[in-house]
Formats: sequence, structure tokens, C-alpha cells
Amino acid sequence: MEALVVYDEPEPNALLVEDDSQDRMEVKLQLEVMGLVVFDVTSAQEAREIFGIRDYSLILIHSGHAPLEALELCRQIRALSTVPILMLTQRGEVVDEELALGAGADDYVTKPIEPRILTSRVTQQIKRGESQRHPRKTLLTWENLTLDLAEHLFKIGEKEILLTNSEYRFLQLLMENPRRVFSKEQVLIAVSSLREQSKISVENYAQQLRTKIKRNGGPEVIDVVRSIGFRLASAEQSEISQDLPA
Repeated sequence: MEALVVYDEPEPNALLVEDDSQDRMEVKLQLEVMGLVVFDVTSAQEAREIFGIRDYSLILIHSGHAPLEALELCRQIRALSTVPILMLTQRGEVVDEELALGAGADDYVTKPIEPRILTSRVTQQIKRGESQRHPRKTLLTWENLTLDLAEHLFKIGEKEILLTNSEYRFLQLLMENPRRVFSKEQVLIAVSSLREQSKISVENYAQQLRTKIKRNGGPEVIDVVRSIGFRLASAEQSEISQDLPA
């Protein structure tokens, strides 16, 4: 039996988009056992109709029989909100990890769903959503890197490294969202100083940032998801150099 999860915010809720009735019932039940109020729909169109009615703690989307619609729904929600999105995928479906993350999903779970894994992923994403709504940290750390948001400082170990404003915002974007993949367009939107520049400048800044960090004793910081975008490198990937996308 799964342990009951207690959240900081009262009555966290979830929007579940699932076209399979059996899976919808099972996932909804598990979420309710975790203490979530669940609003479930069967299609992307229904999800669009009720999305703006209330704020959600989490959105779960199954690619189902309409994978392109599911990806488009994910993109539309991400353009409007920072709410955590968990994609439910089936082995052998068109939608895979890279497509889901590239569309703006924060994480994914592969069917058949293991209750323990779903509980863990849901808990992580809701906590992440809470921290974004009520930010408490002024220090972001990863490996031996530290971003001091209050003082606008960047350090590798104890050594302070000077970054341009664009480099700083780019790194902050990745460190605040360690599992998320950002497309070139999303980086341009988030890093306002790059908005008026061409998309190729995103690759230039990524390469410039990687070089500066590695030259000063830091790890491989940017993981490139080919043809999709950029995310913070995982620990096992931090030693691996990858080509930037064309």
C-alpha cells in the first residue's frame, strides 16, 4: 500500500487527460489516495475547455490514440502556464521522452504504470510547482556551481566567475528547471536580452557558456537534446561533451 503524501498547500489538485477508461479510473484513484482532488477528462479538447477555470497543481496527459493532439495540448498549456506537466506514454507509441520533454512536459511515466513510480513523480512535480509559486531559494547549486540570485553572482567552487547578463539568465533558466528541455524559441523568450537576436545566437551563447565554465574547472553544464533544445546536464552526462544542434 502506498504511503499517504502530505503537501504544504491545502487540497492540491490535478487535471488528468486520459482516453482509456480503465487507466483513467486507476490513475485517478491513485491520485485521490495521495490526497489530490482530481478533475478527469477524456480528450485534449475537453482539457482546453476547463483549463482556465481553476489553477492546477499538476497536469497529467496521456498521448493515447491522438499523440499529436496530446503534444499540441502540452505546448499550449506550457505557453500559458508553468504548472508541472507529466506525460503518460505507452511503450511503442509515437510519443517518446524527447518529444514529450520537447513539447514542454516536465517528466513522463511509461505504461504500464508502476504505482510507486507514479507516486514518486507526482510528488516531485507538485513540490516543484509549490517551490515555483513560493520561491524560497536565493542560491541555486549544481555540482560545484553556485548562482547567488540575491547578489547576482556566479561561482565555480569558491572562485567567482564573471558572466554576461545573457549567460547568467541562460544558466539560471537551466538550473531552476533541471529536468526540463527548452527549445531555442523558449530560451529567446526567457532570456530577454537575446530576443532581438537570431536563433543561432542561442547556440553561440550555449557554447560560450560551456567553454567558460569548463575553462574555470566546472563540469559539462548543458545537455543538448538533438533537434529539440537544451537542458541542464545530468550528473552522468556532465563529463560527456556533445555537439550543439544545427
